[in-house]
Amino acid sequence: MKRSSRYSLGRCMMLLVYRIWRAMPVLASVWLAVPLLLGLLLVPGFAAQRELIDLFTGGIGGKSWTEMLALAWQPVVVIAAVAMLRSSLSALDQMTDSGLKDRASMLLQAEVHAKAVGVPLERMEQAGYYDRLDRANQAARSELFDILQNGIALLRLLFEFAGLLVVCWLADPVVGVILAFVFTVSFAIRLEADMVKRRLNRELTFSGRYSDYLRSAAVQPATVKELRLFGSMSYLIGKWHAVTEQAVTLRGDANRREIRHGIVVSAVQIAGLFASIVWLVLQMKAGTFTAGTLVVVFQAMRQAYGISGRMAWPVGKLYLQSAKITDLVRYLHEPPETEAGAGERTGAAERRERYGPDGASAAESRSSQVPGEEGCIVFDQVEFRYPGASQPVLRNIRLELKPGETVALVGGNGAGKSTLVRLLLGLYEPTSGQVTWDGTDYRELDRELFRESVSAAFQDYVRYETTVRDNVGFGRPDLLNDDDSVRLAMRAGGAERIGGGDLDSRVGLVTEGARELSGGQWQRLAISRAAIRPARLLVLDEPTAALDPQHEQELYRSFRELSRGRTVLFVSHRLGWARYADRIVVLRDGAIAEEGTHEALMAADSCYAAMFRAQAWWYCDERGGKGQP
Repeated sequence: MKRSSRYSLGRCMMLLVYRIWRAMPVLASVWLAVPLLLGLLLVPGFAAQRELIDLFTGGIGGKSWTEMLALAWQPVVVIAAVAMLRSSLSALDQMTDSGLKDRASMLLQAEVHAKAVGVPLERMEQAGYYDRLDRANQAARSELFDILQNGIALLRLLFEFAGLLVVCWLADPVVGVILAFVFTVSFAIRLEADMVKRRLNRELTFSGRYSDYLRSAAVQPATVKELRLFGSMSYLIGKWHAVTEQAVTLRGDANRREIRHGIVVSAVQIAGLFASIVWLVLQMKAGTFTAGTLVVVFQAMRQAYGISGRMAWPVGKLYLQSAKITDLVRYLHEPPETEAGAGERTGAAERRERYGPDGASAAESRSSQVPGEEGCIVFDQVEFRYPGASQPVLRNIRLELKPGETVALVGGNGAGKSTLVRLLLGLYEPTSGQVTWDGTDYRELDRELFRESVSAAFQDYVRYETTVRDNVGFGRPDLLNDDDSVRLAMRAGGAERIGGGDLDSRVGLVTEGARELSGGQWQRLAISRAAIRPARLLVLDEPTAALDPQHEQELYRSFRELSRGRTVLFVSHRLGWARYADRIVVLRDGAIAEEGTHEALMAADSCYAAMFRAQAWWYCDERGGKGQP
């Protein structure tokens, strides 16, 4: 409860507006001031109208036209000036509105991105954190426009009503009280009706999609033949009719409820207007009020009643958007470490030591050592536990990768292979123990120089739907325009035939005329992207997962060129590749179960041998004959 009150809708809106004002004080001040001025200008405008009406209803009384003009010119000038000012302010409002919304969206997106960049990868990959980031990013990118638009519409209507209330209050406090009461009741009824309708529309969204699907399924050739064959067409049509009928009934009930609410609002407003007029007429008999006052109050109350109906729309929208507003504000105000789970270090000093004051890993801020030339990597009693987890993913890892060595990392799903790869690449920091490069702790290395020393092709590779050149050259931007380097990397990754040899050939579905690639082709481009980097450590995570047997064989033939002069670690469930590694490391339940050459591990007849035989069984038995699954 305390958490929700801290991030109430009003507070969230104020925090957003403050952030925008702090970055763009002039534009934001104009954006906020214009609605206020539009509301305040109603007071002199109505006062001038009252004076003009009183002048003419009081009779000419033998005055010449020059005398009447002398009396009337001041209210006429005021009315004209107010009209011109309101027109100019409305134009200025439109200009600042569109400019500010675009700039504010860019500003808050940049703040979200800047905050996300400094977050440790292990935290970024947590589902809960990523969900919060995604919701905040969506709100800043696509929802902020509507949020600001509804917010300024609400402000404009509030200030306009305030001006009308002042007009009625100055005429007579009793009329002002009547207007405030009638407005509050009318607004509450309209808002409740609007919220009910919005909730119903959201509930009927699924029913509408389901109804559309059932209707289209009844006429699609692919489904009609099966439905007729199975005799299910009448059932499907009956199901569509039931779903549609339920939606129609609910919508009809909502419309009738809205009509009833409208009748109640009209009755309340008419009663309030009638009571105000009766009161003013009685006061006129006593000589307190004039006809001009009566006319102006009547206009002001009618205008205020219209505002009560229009105000329900932005308030209802903001209420529905409140969760998105809260997501954005909470994320922007979220400290680097917000929640500590069981078994996680919770001290402030330890958090600063691990993550640094800006949320980045400690290594990001204190690194300075140049990575050594040899590139000998050692895991020394490494343990890793994800934030919030009670059990470590990896424990007591002792592993050495010698310069120029090719190591295969194998193990079942959930064994910890991907986590070990991230530790190896410096994307994660160990919870305990250390990873060293030529004897220097990763956390002491210069991060930029270290990243130039490593490269990787991940299983969840990225598809850059631009050109073949970009897909390879993004691995080394300074070589993007070096055709020889790009082609050499493509040959090492088995991608030299993609794009028909044209490096500027477009791939993907984003641009018209682009080539659509298969999963295997995208993966070969990802491997080529890793190969273009002159890195001493290359990690290949499931390099053949999307390749057919023929292209897998082609990639294997280019593997020697790919691994020349590098330390290579590849992760693969296809154990045929592991046979040709210098060493095989088997992970099981977060620990190294065994390691050695293919021959040594097969002779040991343990974890690796069991996995290898299980795969080989599908192709041939131990005597070389046909296997029997």
